[in-house]
Parts: sequence; structure tokens; C-alpha cells
Amino acid sequence: MKTSVRAMLIMITVVLVGAGPAQSDNRQWEVVSVPGICTFQIPPTVEIQKGTYKKANDQFRKAILQIVTSPNHVMAQPRGINDLDPVALKQYCRIIVETERGSKGDYARLDEPLAVSGLELTEIDGQLRKQIEQGAVLSTSKGMKMNILSWQPAKIVRLSGVDALRATYTRTINDAPTVIVNMYTIQNNDAMHRITISYRESEKDRWAEDLERVLGTFKFRKR
Repeated sequence: MKTSVRAMLIMITVVLVGAGPAQSDNRQWEVVSVPGICTFQIPPTVEIQKGTYKKANDQFRKAILQIVTSPNHVMAQPRGINDLDPVALKQYCRIIVETERGSKGDYARLDEPLAVSGLELTEIDGQLRKQIEQGAVLSTSKGMKMNILSWQPAKIVRLSGVDALRATYTRTINDAPTVIVNMYTIQNNDAMHRITISYRESEKDRWAEDLERVLGTFKFRKR
């Protein structure tokens, strides 16, 4: 297995929780900047998690899941959740952007095609699925019951002009409605970026189209 592919597998951790180009009517969307990493746009229906709600969420991740939120971790959610709007709190979608730092040369360059054979991709898919399922078991053991309901084989896709590994699955947490998860991993020399897009299957008509367009707005800083 190539070094860059192996590095990808080492970096990928579970988050409990081909994109087309951005369209011209994205011009009114908010531009989000992750300093030194990337910019992307979000529609008016979502907001960046912040304030008291973010503090409570970070404390929960640390106390229950034993995950310390990195400064590079950015999350968008239905607009109104930060203000505890009861309508927004009944909805579910997330855009999560994370970056794992490494050393120069640990990963493929941003503009370098991911040359992965069919056999290697099958191996990556198997190991990634195992990691996700182990994460579900760990989450359940900590009192947050997670079930992986379906899995689509991992594949290499183009995302905003660069190659990304995409994994798609559905899951439930504490028997809540089914959530569709699309996770994209992008290599960038001394960094590995991960974009996770998720929404309830029952709310697909509300979120899917806009969140697919969000993927086309990402611009990563070449490292």
C-alpha cells in the first residue's frame, strides 16, 4: 500500500455525529474562513456553531466521548440552534470541517491525484468500515447508542478540483431518526482535511441539494 494511502487510514477517526461546482446563486451565502486551512460557503439555512451552545457541546464531547475539540474544528448546524430556537432544535444537519496536522511529506500534495488500485481501495474500505463500526461500539459503551445501518463502498471523487476519499453510510444515535453521513478526506502535504456532511434521511429534501453545493465552494490552502 502506498505511503499516502496508509497515512490516510491512520489519520481517519470516527466523528460522532463527486461534488459539483458552486452555482452562481451562492453569492448571498456566508463565507466561512478557517485560518490557514480553507474557506467555504454556507447557505442562510445554517449557521456556524458558537457561543453557549458550542461550549456545552464541546464539554459533552470531552466529558462523555473523551474528544477534545481542536481549534481547527468548525461545525455548521441548522440556523437558530445557537439561540435554542425550538423549531431549529427539531431539525438535524451538520457540516463538520477538521484538520489533522502532520509533517511535510506525510501526505500527498493537494493537487496530486490519488493513485489507488482497486485492491487498495477495497482494503481502505474494509479498514475504514471497521473503524466506523468500532467507534459505534465505543459510543454505545459510553451511553450514546449508535447503530450503523448501511454502508456504501468508499471511492475516490473530485471535490472542488482535488481528489478526496469519500465514505457514505447511514446511522442512528439513541434510536433517533436515520442520518445519512458523507465523509470526505483530503490530503495536503503536511495536513489531512476531513469534511463530514450529514442530515436526517427524512429531511433530505430540505438539506441535500444545498449541502452538496457547499462541497463545491471549498478552497483549501495548498501546503
